[in-house]
Amino acid sequence: MKNNFSSRIILSYVVIVSLFMFFTGIVVIKRIDNFYMENLTRHLFYEAGLVAELAASQDLSGPSDAVQALAEVAGKDTQARITIVARTGEVLADSRQNPKTMANHGARPEVRGALNGEKTSIVRYSSTLHRYMIYAAVPIVKKGQIEGVVRVSLPLAAINSLLRQLWAVTLLAMLAAALLSVLVGWWLAKRLTKPIEEITEVAQAMAEGDLKRRIRGQRDMGEVAILAQAMNRMVEKLDEKMNELAATKNRLETVLTNTVNGVIFIGQGGDILYINPAARRLLDVGEKDVTGKHHVEVTRSYALADSVDFVFQEGQPLKKEFVLHNLGGKAVETNIVPVKQEAGLQGVLVVLNDISELKRLETIRKDFVANVSHELRTPLAAISGFAETLMMENSDNPAVQQFARIIYDEAQRMTRMVNSLLQLSKLESVGAELDQEEFDLGQCLDTVLQGFEPRLSEKRLKVEVELPENGLVVRADRDRIVQVLMNLLDNATRFSPPDGTVTVRGTLLPGEILVEVIDEGPGIPEEEAARVFERFYRVDKARTRGQGVGLGLAIVKHIVEAHGGRVGVRSVPGNGSVFYFSLPGKRATDEH
Repeated sequence: MKNNFSSRIILSYVVIVSLFMFFTGIVVIKRIDNFYMENLTRHLFYEAGLVAELAASQDLSGPSDAVQALAEVAGKDTQARITIVARTGEVLADSRQNPKTMANHGARPEVRGALNGEKTSIVRYSSTLHRYMIYAAVPIVKKGQIEGVVRVSLPLAAINSLLRQLWAVTLLAMLAAALLSVLVGWWLAKRLTKPIEEITEVAQAMAEGDLKRRIRGQRDMGEVAILAQAMNRMVEKLDEKMNELAATKNRLETVLTNTVNGVIFIGQGGDILYINPAARRLLDVGEKDVTGKHHVEVTRSYALADSVDFVFQEGQPLKKEFVLHNLGGKAVETNIVPVKQEAGLQGVLVVLNDISELKRLETIRKDFVANVSHELRTPLAAISGFAETLMMENSDNPAVQQFARIIYDEAQRMTRMVNSLLQLSKLESVGAELDQEEFDLGQCLDTVLQGFEPRLSEKRLKVEVELPENGLVVRADRDRIVQVLMNLLDNATRFSPPDGTVTVRGTLLPGEILVEVIDEGPGIPEEEAARVFERFYRVDKARTRGQGVGLGLAIVKHIVEAHGGRVGVRSVPGNGSVFYFSLPGKRATDEH
């Protein structure tokens, strides 16, 4: 780059200076030529005028010795050729040639001009002397009449010699200027290319990753100094950004290396681009280099591979649990997230969490709850029976009646809790099946409400049912949905004040049916609304003691989610609550 740049500078100077000297030389020589010719012409006219005055006193009717002598003397004095021509064009005398041998000059342009009374000069080729001459002719006037012409001429050899000398001087000046321009160009090129070369070296070092180099000593170079300062600032900023990126990368690498969750990044082609140590341990791949291998070769799970392909195709995150049978039946919870940028989908991030121990403990808990609940049913039935017997046989003893009633009520409450626990355990068990069928939700609700008539009458509650005229049809387990409606209505009627209203509203939404149970109870604080579907959780436990076991809403949640629906609650303290659930459904009038 340096040599190329220097050559361009030197060549530019040589071309510019040479062109300037060339055109300047042409102008100068042209002006000198014009100046010399003008002065020479005036001198020739002056000489011709003097000879014309002398010739006017001579007889010009024909050649004579006197006229010839005048021409020769004048030619010797002026170092010019003197020709005297009669009015008829006949040559009367000539200082260089024998006039008798010369042709008639009447047709010569300078003679013809002088005969017309004008001083005439011209440069032309002389057919007599066979060379280029400059001619100046003036008329010979005698008594007001033009009697002839005096012509003075000089060869152009002297002028041409002078012009050649000028051209030689100009050419030497051009050569000297070109040499000077080469030297100046070389000096400037060296001065300019040195900082540019340094800038180039720093830029190349930057490209190779060396961000510690700086450009120095360019304070007096104008634009080059500005460029050098800008380059230095850019390198400093880039160095800072690279250090920040390196620190961020190190932190991220530390987090990914030490996290307990397995992390795998899969590129667009399905190849693994990154895998952390936790994922290596979970998938039992050890220290083998699996980067660049297809993810199926590493995970050895086609179920997981199908989920990864789904995320690639749909571009939506997916959360799912898998059992890796080839790794001893490990239970793994996976979160598969698409990684998107402006250019589009770059890959997917798979986060693996080994939940085998959690699943084992959950199984133990479920088995324990089921076994204990099953074992409690028989003694609770016996306690209830004995309490009923005590009440029947001691009808005349109020104290026995009171204690027996307490025993009976508590035994019944415990029985309900055991039954709910057994039902919840069954719902939570892996592989629990749903006996699904299509039915009208409105008819199902009528059946449920019949069982609540005693409580409704006791509290003077009014139930309003708002359903579409064409009804609502769902495909679900009818008995389980009955349980959902019963639990929600039980919750609503229990907490609604006397003379209140409970509203059951069904709405057909795109792809689902939304059912809302609205009460006028005390409402639920916002911080507790998210926990009401947890087992054994009750709002304001002191106020609701004895009104339930805290499993009804948990059963609702499990049943609805088993059907692929969703549950929730909206509530404002003091303004009642809205419990809702959704199920896939369609109108009763649709064709099945």
